[in-house]
Amino acid sequence: MRLVQCICLVILPFYSFCQYDPAGGETGSNAIHRDNGSLSYWGDSVIVERGSAKIGDVKAVEVTLGSASDALGKPDNYTISLGDGGKATYFFERTIQNIQGPDFVVFENGFEWAGGYFLELAFVEVSSDGKNFVRFPSKSAADTAKQIENLSYMECVWYHNLAGKHQAPFGTPFDLDELKDSQNIDITSISHIRIVDVIGCLNDSFATYDSDGKKINDPWPTNFESSGFDLDAIGVLQFSLSDKKDAHKRFVLRNPVNIGQRIPFTIPCESYEIVNEMGQVLLTGNQSYFTIPTHWKPGIYYVRLTSNNSIYTQKICVLD
Repeated sequence: MRLVQCICLVILPFYSFCQYDPAGGETGSNAIHRDNGSLSYWGDSVIVERGSAKIGDVKAVEVTLGSASDALGKPDNYTISLGDGGKATYFFERTIQNIQGPDFVVFENGFEWAGGYFLELAFVEVSSDGKNFVRFPSKSAADTAKQIENLSYMECVWYHNLAGKHQAPFGTPFDLDELKDSQNIDITSISHIRIVDVIGCLNDSFATYDSDGKKINDPWPTNFESSGFDLDAIGVLQFSLSDKKDAHKRFVLRNPVNIGQRIPFTIPCESYEIVNEMGQVLLTGNQSYFTIPTHWKPGIYYVRLTSNNSIYTQKICVLD
């Protein structure tokens, strides 16, 4: 009897971690391969706000790997690193609606390592107005007695509803039906998806927590240029796309625009800001138009407009 008890003490802690679906390609996995034919629409507008390579360390290196364009289109292993607590906010002109089963998939570049996996995780939030975001409930069953360090052993089964829990070329699916009881959101018309890097540090000062208030343990610190969640793409399942048109989503009808040009809005403006692809605010105002400054360089910018207590985002292309 004592031998059985000893065996259980050894086995049970390991199996207590194995609660959720396994790695992509394994039996019982919910992961979706990047070549899945149901993925028919890919995020094509994103604003990135990077975090630090090592939160709390003023001497940490700068996170520089990748650009916002690396998170657009199909997953191709070209990624942008978000850094500790960094964010990437996607805007979808064709809104995402709630269907039976998963509605969209987030791709990272995790890989097999040391008999397990190397995974970097992120929270996923959605919004139907660009202002109110609701986070998917997440779970972490990883041991919190010891910090997971860079390139340490991890298992996909330790995590649920965290982007990056599946290794490339598989993505992590999310089902809007899980948010059906949430306030301030319409899950039949999602226009924004936000990815927020999990700071996997166990230090109370920097830790991030799952929906049960448990610390999420993932590789930390990663004090180098590719720190944090490495975002590759977001794919929408074809039957989740809404065909309904919303003129408010296209409030700048003149596009592309030219440097020095005055651009009127087509809906009432409470306030606006124009940001670049890295989330830097370049211009703000509250009038019914904006003018492209003459010192700006040609490229892609985003206009975020507040109107009738909702926030709308539109990508603009600035030409010489």
